[in-house]
Amino acid sequence: MKNEYFVSPQWLNEHLHDENVVIVDASAPMPTQSIDYYQLWLEEHIPGAQFFDLDKVANLQTNLPHMLPEPEIFRQAVNKMGISENHLVVIYDQGNMFSAPRAWWTFKIFGAHHIRILEGGLQGWQQSGYPTESGKVARSPEVFNVQFTPEKVCSQAQILVALHNNVPVQFIDARAEDRFQAKVPEPRPGLRMGHLPGAKNVPWTALIDNGLYKSVEEITAIFRKQGVNLDQPIITSCGSGMTAAVLVLSLDMIGHKEVKLYDGSWAEWGADDSLPLGK
Repeated sequence: MKNEYFVSPQWLNEHLHDENVVIVDASAPMPTQSIDYYQLWLEEHIPGAQFFDLDKVANLQTNLPHMLPEPEIFRQAVNKMGISENHLVVIYDQGNMFSAPRAWWTFKIFGAHHIRILEGGLQGWQQSGYPTESGKVARSPEVFNVQFTPEKVCSQAQILVALHNNVPVQFIDARAEDRFQAKVPEPRPGLRMGHLPGAKNVPWTALIDNGLYKSVEEITAIFRKQGVNLDQPIITSCGSGMTAAVLVLSLDMIGHKEVKLYDGSWAEWGADDSLPLGK
């Protein structure tokens, strides 16, 4: 095993049939895409991989996309997938590490003890010459004992409190620089352009190279270059809470554990004209 965050395709191939290993495809489309990743999973996936739909295992009582589900919704979904909190869950996506970290964060928030991400995703697996299969995957149901840590999730109300009370916390936005700087419209219709007051910009794509996270040294340098104080608490955000998790994982990798994720992110903040914008 590579480390506490990732496994290589070679390692996964060697442990594909271990009883304690469960593989999860957590692919999700970007807001500009209309890709049916469930259908793609049905057509081709790593042998035994379950499909974890971030848009369905979610809070469906809001019009915001893929918000964190209630603990019971998560528990029921993963029970059916045959996943307990003690399984080694190996997550991958079919893209460029866009959604796998969000699934990693979700499992972590609800108390999974052993979570890894497959380096290179499905493409890395295929490029290594390993087999895929098609069709649905059945596993015997398991019981996942949830240990929810809501203090790692940030709400709009908590952001406003932090702004009004000058709480020593930093907002880090994972969107592309042009969106952060309000130079291009948001991909989701009806949203204002701009960013949270005082936010710093670390585009998630700067931390990833060909489906792999950059080194701890490179990641640390990127955050510092963008003016991030790594000794202060951090709240990450993005367009809809998806790639904010890329930042959470990268900060965790460099030893910065005091991080919350603003789940509503710009999909929520940008939709409300009464909320302040950064300059």
